Parts: sequence; C-alpha cells; structure tokens
Amino acid sequence: MNRCRCFGKVALLIATWLSFSCIALAEQQLTKVDRELPAFELVGVDSATWDPAALLGKPWIINFWATWCPPCIEEIPAMNRAWAKLEQTGVGMLAINAGEGADAVAQFLDDIPIDFPTLLGDGNTLPNWSVKALPTTIVIDSKGKVVFEALGPREWDDDALLQNVIGLL
Repeated sequence: MNRCRCFGKVALLIATWLSFSCIALAEQQLTKVDRELPAFELVGVDSATWDPAALLGKPWIINFWATWCPPCIEEIPAMNRAWAKLEQTGVGMLAINAGEGADAVAQFLDDIPIDFPTLLGDGNTLPNWSVKALPTTIVIDSKGKVVFEALGPREWDDDALLQNVIGLL
C-alpha cells in the first residue's frame, strides 16, 4: 500500500514537472490579437499624462504589473534589459501599475527600479485593456492597434521574442 502511494506521488511530481516544462517553453510565445487600443488617460510616476495619442507612430510594449505580484517582479530585470536593447530602435516601452497608488509604486521603485516610463493605473485600467491576470504584456503597432499579448512573465530580453516587436517598425 505504501509503495502505491509513493509511486502516485512520484508520478504526480513528474507530471507537474512536465507541465511546468511545457508552460516554460510556451511562455516565450506571443499570442496574435487584433483589437483597438482602449481610451485612457493615465499619469506617470514623473507626473506626465499619457493617452492613446502619445502611443501613435511607433510600436510599444506595454506591461501591466503590481508590486505584490511575484511573477511581475520576476520579469522586471528582463524588461529592463529589453529596454536597453530597444531604446535606440524606435520601439517604446511602458509599465502600467494595476492601480496601487503613487506612494506604493514609488516605494517599490526605490527598491526595484523600472528603467522605462511607469504609469499609475486606476480602477478602470485592467478591464479597459482586457487584462485578466498579472503580469500581462501587450504589444501595439505604430497605428495604435493591439497586435500581440502575453499572459505571464517572459524573458523580454530574448532576441527572438523582441524580433516580433522590432518587425513592426
């Protein structure tokens, strides 16, 4: 009887490992989508105001995150490295917080900086952008159309992943 339980636990452990391995492989993928950019007006941590017109003319990677979200925090270093690669290419990057407030975001950024513009979301931010989980990252083209999305963390500094976005230039 104990051997059966032990075998069952080992089988579950192997199945879990295989599932996470498959998810890890799929995580570098971007899902193609075709939807309009929502109407919004958000303030950055630098007090600048952002709206859809500010995003026209070049592709953007827009990451939705929260200070309490471990996968969000996990992907920040890769996003900063991606920004270092993209900053001179004409691709923009934004981080939009899930609505935690200026003080919470500022305190977080003191410990874990985000190198590209960070906006303060509000109660309407996530539903307006069709964000169902964090982190979620969307990619928009130069006309302001949402063309890719990624649910969950990615290694955003991966050249193959970034090529999807650079190809929109």
